[in-house]
Amino acid sequence: MASPHAAGVAALIVSRYGKADRGNGGLTLSPKVVEGVLRGSANAKACPSPSTVEYVWYRLENGQWVKYTSKQTCEGSKDRNGFFGDGIIDALGAVKR
Repeated sequence: MASPHAAGVAALIVSRYGKADRGNGGLTLSPKVVEGVLRGSANAKACPSPSTVEYVWYRLENGQWVKYTSKQTCEGSKDRNGFFGDGIIDALGAVKR
């Protein structure tokens, strides 16, 4: 759900800081500016401890439930890592900058 959350916050950023674009009947703001606000307002989040997480899901195959697992390991620092990227988006922080 990170992608739709990021898209929604990006829309809030454009609505807050965008300039009127009469040619297109809306607001406009550079993608680089939107990205900068998203990254700049994100709250850093460290990898979980332990850093390896096992995900489990089931799928119905030929009338039988089959269990699947996948182990993923988070690598990187609190400021940038494989699970949380640059951090957790802060929608209120993004529009109150």
